[in-house]
Amino acid sequence: MDTVVWSLNPDGVFTIKSAWELWRYKQDSVPWFNLVWGHATVPKVSFIVWLAIYGKLNTSDRLQLFGIPSSLTCPFCLDLNESHPQLFFDYNFTSRIWHVMQGKCNVQWQQVSWPETVILVNRESKGKSMKSIITRLSFLSTVYHIWLERNNRVFNKECKPIEVIIKSIVLMVRNRMLSVSNIPIATGDDWFLDQWNLPRSILKPHPYNVGRAAE
Repeated sequence: MDTVVWSLNPDGVFTIKSAWELWRYKQDSVPWFNLVWGHATVPKVSFIVWLAIYGKLNTSDRLQLFGIPSSLTCPFCLDLNESHPQLFFDYNFTSRIWHVMQGKCNVQWQQVSWPETVILVNRESKGKSMKSIITRLSFLSTVYHIWLERNNRVFNKECKPIEVIIKSIVLMVRNRMLSVSNIPIATGDDWFLDQWNLPRSILKPHPYNVGRAAE
């Protein structure tokens, strides 16, 4: 009797994953892959940042390209034409938010263009240390909440004070950090634990302490 064999799997069994791998368009991983999709990230946040990096968020200038009527007035400064580079973080309002969040990450970078910001954060947040994870999450959450606030101003005509937006970003980062464990111990951890009000239990236990606890 004839048997149907799916040649794309070693066991001959059809799976949706194997079919998808056959048909999908494949490219090399981008340098910022781990920044956006790596350890401890939040999927809904990563998706928005992914769109922002590719310039695919529906800002006013982009909608105009598709012939969709849209106000070109920036919802933050009410002056300049809205665009991705200016939204992240050329506007005074959004640059102030990013400046505060840099302070919460114990870094202070010069203001550069949006593409250069992505490169900079990606380079400076590599690794699994607490500082690296918090820096990645702070960047992602800042972009995400700026986009939320932008939409809130455009569609609901409501404006949140900068302090409220920063508080929301900090809360998102802290809540995500509380779900992370076994973070390798590194110099400067105490500063981040205090700054973000995080428990020491999220750090990887020291071998000496584990041994003493087992006695």
